[in-house]
Amino acid sequence: MQSQSATVVAPAGPPQPPPGHPARHARRLVGWLAAAWVGPLLAYAAGLAGLLPLVLLGLTAGLLRGGRSLLDRLVLAGALLAGATCAAGLLFSAWPWGLHPVPVAGTALTVLLGIAAATGRRPRLPRPVAADLLPVGAASLAAVAMAWPYLRAGDLAGRLAYAMTGEDNSRHLATVEGIRAVGGYLFTDPQAAARIAPEPMVWYPQGFHLTAALLDTFLRSSTAPAGPADALDHYLGWSVGAWGLLVLAVTWAARRLAGPQLDPPRALALTGAVTAACLGSELARFVVYGYPGESLGLAATVLLVAVTCRPVARTGTQVAVVGGLCVTVGFAYLMFLPVVAALAAAWLVRDRRRLRRRPRLLAVVALVAAVLTPLPAVAGLLRTDQVDNVATGGGVFPRYDAFLALAALVGAGLVVGRRLPVWRRYAGALAAAGVFAAGFLLYFRALGTDPRYYYGKTLHLLLAVLLVGAGALALLLPPPGRTVPGTRAGGGAGRRAEGRRAGARWAVAVAVVLACVGAAGLPRGTGLFAQPFGDRVTTWAAAWWSGSLARPGPAALTVRALARPPAAPGTVTVVVSDRRREGYLVTLFVSTLQGTAGASGPAVYRLPLAEPARSAAVVAAVPGPIRFLAADAAAARVVEDLLAARPELRARVSVERLP
Repeated sequence: MQSQSATVVAPAGPPQPPPGHPARHARRLVGWLAAAWVGPLLAYAAGLAGLLPLVLLGLTAGLLRGGRSLLDRLVLAGALLAGATCAAGLLFSAWPWGLHPVPVAGTALTVLLGIAAATGRRPRLPRPVAADLLPVGAASLAAVAMAWPYLRAGDLAGRLAYAMTGEDNSRHLATVEGIRAVGGYLFTDPQAAARIAPEPMVWYPQGFHLTAALLDTFLRSSTAPAGPADALDHYLGWSVGAWGLLVLAVTWAARRLAGPQLDPPRALALTGAVTAACLGSELARFVVYGYPGESLGLAATVLLVAVTCRPVARTGTQVAVVGGLCVTVGFAYLMFLPVVAALAAAWLVRDRRRLRRRPRLLAVVALVAAVLTPLPAVAGLLRTDQVDNVATGGGVFPRYDAFLALAALVGAGLVVGRRLPVWRRYAGALAAAGVFAAGFLLYFRALGTDPRYYYGKTLHLLLAVLLVGAGALALLLPPPGRTVPGTRAGGGAGRRAEGRRAGARWAVAVAVVLACVGAAGLPRGTGLFAQPFGDRVTTWAAAWWSGSLARPGPAALTVRALARPPAAPGTVTVVVSDRRREGYLVTLFVSTLQGTAGASGPAVYRLPLAEPARSAAVVAAVPGPIRFLAADAAAARVVEDLLAARPELRARVSVERLP
């Protein structure tokens, strides 16, 4: 591993003040302050504002202290920026510029400049090492693999066919576009959000959505609304990107906990095994059904496990990162907050002596985190029926044998490493995740029902924590780096023996990766996590890649509906089909892509899914003008029969046949 002292100086940042020259130092600060605002202004004018988030990430990483490698520093900086972005979203929602790249980047650079001036630090980054490529490459490969159905789709209809597999994609897309339009969190301006986003999403945790909307605004160098196809493509990119960050977080956390037990071959084996498990398990469902908020929240929780079990050497960095991760989980996916609270509390107790070195910083971060972390949860509980939703959704029937196998493997490593503080801490984190899942299971048993949708979310957390602990298996092997007995490192025979031994270790590592790929079911879909999909048993990823989950019919109908001229303002567009649920699904996505998901809500939710009951329910639920778009003659006849039976509706209801 690269030592922390090996650093390179980044080209940007204010220099330390030379002694005896306060005036010169002040002039330099003024110059850097001007650059902090002129730079974003020029980048925005040139259409290059998409580079500014990378600059902010690099400067933040350069000002932090802690982490042995460049990837370590970037991960810590990303964790801190994620929490800062969620918190700053409240400011963006209040000031008059919304998410405009120039004031956002200018303010962020000014804050970093102030930190550099106050601490006397110059941005410094550790030198990159080859080991950093493994987690980054694995996460990139996994993200491309899950994005492949979208990438191979030739047009909007092709991408919609996969996006419509999970109707949650429509709601998350509407929320992202709503935040871009409102200029901040939807719950800060519910009236402005009412037309664009569905009402339940106004009080839904919006950490992912605000982050995606902000990055999208930078990438476009524009705050103007996007067209339907462009908006969908960008959202899908951010959604898959969030899942890639989850894979990166899990692999990085697993390697961090393993620590010095990892030499390069073992690092390859561990990274490959964890990545294969992410692709082969239900975690792949996050992309299939559209759970980007859970991807971000779970990634932050996994990173919190890593930094509380093996803390960062610098106390200030550790405190700031833990606080940022807590805020991120609160704003991204609040369901994991009980486990996050347990992790943070255990860390505060264990490291209380060390934390006494920075009492002021600890007090400030603790106060901010304590106020902001539960804010979305409290707002949602006061405004919506989130507690009642816990018992809703379909039944969950997990593969407990896969969990048992993982738990047994990790448990074997924990037995060997029980004397090491990092693994004792990890055992506590694993116990917290296990108790959390068991509590939900007992709750549903007490209700006398099968475990429901949100029980599956607790298992996602448990699975991710188990994968982080996979590094404990390295404890079952001899320590790396031993010299072959009977040879001298300096002799030719010794070098050849060491070369053969190294080759054997790499061969074993590759074999382990291939074995895990097979066990995860990546080649054929018949792995540990395979489950029934209709008449076949396979994994989520295999079903996704095969195209069997795609919905080309509703996607084609959606494109036909989008080709029609927009309805008059205030008119709700409803697609009607004689196929059960098709009209509901197409109306949902059409309204989202036209930016009217909120206004169209009464015509979509809590209504029958089949005709003719659905059309009759729509006219009863929507008091204003309605435009029905009929998929075919049979669908048009449903609406015409309704109008014939109730001629008074003709004043506000029309029907058009789609070509």
